Amino acid sequence: MPTITVNAKDLAAQAGIDAEPEQLKELLSSIKCETEEINGDEISVEVTSDRPDLFSAEGIARAIRFYRGTMPHYAINRFEGPPLRLRVDPSTEGVRPIIVAAAVRGVVISSEATRQLMQLQEKLHNTYGSGRKKASIGIYDMDAVAGEFVYAARAPSKISFVPLECSSAMDGAEILGSTPKGKEYAHLLSDKSAYPLLTDRGGKVLSMPPIINSDTTKVTERTRNIFIDVTGLDEKAVGICLVIMVTSILERGGRLQQVEVAYRDRKVITPRLDARTQQLTTSAVRTYSGLDMPAGAVASLLERMGYAASKPKDEALEVTVPPYRVDVLHEVDLVEDVVIAYGLNRIEPEFPRLLTVGTPLPGTRLASRVRDLMIGMGFQEVSTYHLASREVMEEKPMLPKRNLIEIIKPISLEYTVLRDTLLPKLLQLLGMNTHIDYPQRIFEYGAVVKERGGRPENITHLGAAISDDKLSFEEMQAVVSALFRGLSKEARFSALSSPPFIDGRAAKVYVDGVEVGVVGETSPQVLVNFGMTCPVLLLEIDMSPLLNLESLS
Repeated sequence: MPTITVNAKDLAAQAGIDAEPEQLKELLSSIKCETEEINGDEISVEVTSDRPDLFSAEGIARAIRFYRGTMPHYAINRFEGPPLRLRVDPSTEGVRPIIVAAAVRGVVISSEATRQLMQLQEKLHNTYGSGRKKASIGIYDMDAVAGEFVYAARAPSKISFVPLECSSAMDGAEILGSTPKGKEYAHLLSDKSAYPLLTDRGGKVLSMPPIINSDTTKVTERTRNIFIDVTGLDEKAVGICLVIMVTSILERGGRLQQVEVAYRDRKVITPRLDARTQQLTTSAVRTYSGLDMPAGAVASLLERMGYAASKPKDEALEVTVPPYRVDVLHEVDLVEDVVIAYGLNRIEPEFPRLLTVGTPLPGTRLASRVRDLMIGMGFQEVSTYHLASREVMEEKPMLPKRNLIEIIKPISLEYTVLRDTLLPKLLQLLGMNTHIDYPQRIFEYGAVVKERGGRPENITHLGAAISDDKLSFEEMQAVVSALFRGLSKEARFSALSSPPFIDGRAAKVYVDGVEVGVVGETSPQVLVNFGMTCPVLLLEIDMSPLLNLESLS
């Protein structure tokens, strides 16, 4: 979970209280924040990743004010003038197509406020932004630029500006190769022929998303008007990041000015900060939490968590959810906040009404034995997402197109199908960790999904990979043999010529005369497709024919 650092004096001042760090610790625990360490005035706080509104002192102070009843409702101070304009050039469509933006005018930024702003930016990058891939945030001194903005993609050689904390102008390629942030995030742009660029109407550069800002637009304590943009590949993640940034900055004062973003075929006004409504009944509170209380009491507890609740009609409440509460998706989320406001320590524990005796699920003993054997052979267990893209499952591993189970309305192009094999996901993981020391030995014991009889079915597989500068096919073949000996079985092999393996260095695996898997060395082209340079050995076994080994101790 994200850990943030706040200054106790700054937090107390924003919350409108006079409290020492130890006194703040109790308040923090009341609003779903766990204090990890207190060092003088510095407090390290662990926050659940579903509450990005608590990723900075501003959001935490706001939650404390609501909890203590000193903030009656949430409101946004808006700028009375027209929205700013931002034009999106079609050249960004194949690079980084989504952008949203906002401005906050008349805000006072102290050194601590600047620190919190940068911390919030990075925490959002690492969570909702998936390391800046899905969403990346830029923050600028708006007085350093002129009026309307343009978001376009340019060839690296056509880009020239002074990056943040640098002294001379660089082109796009130099930024990726010479600056610390360029080196860290080069993989997000290195395969593109053009890089995104945000400029003002006079051509002055604000940033090259998602890498780095211009040094001339950096925010300082003298900044009074702030411009924020968020670019990315995932519309939902981009929108969440902007909402959290804007609502947090507004806690320091200032007025919100929206931005009209003009795409080739549409115009949108950002950010969208409309409150949402959610229905909640006292019966739902009773069912989920065990708390039996009238609707009026539930409404009062919700107000302590920052909601506005209408006068109850019978059992039903109409709850107004503030825009920064992006985690509220279902009535159970509201019930959780009712319980937090009520006080977890006040809830009396109860023994279960029904006494049951647990037994292991089918396959549990086998799974435990397989994990012990793989770990004993020096492998580290990993867990990858069950969802993937067709590019990862078919194109990059050079596997044939097949009938993968598709998601009807995927929220991201990265997660459109269910995996039917573990090997592509293991290759993807290795490709993302080429900076880790070699050798790398990983395995996953988990479900894949295949269509059988017109219906999707979960099937348990074992996948494993070894990556090192020197490998031979026999090394993974020995792993297979040792694995099945540990299961009191004998593995046999027959030659295999099939992607993603090198011809002559792959085999089918048989146990009790039944084909259960494959083993082999990955072809060079597949390694290139996943961004790797070291050889990789792969293994995948269908464990379902072996589930009768439950007698294992």
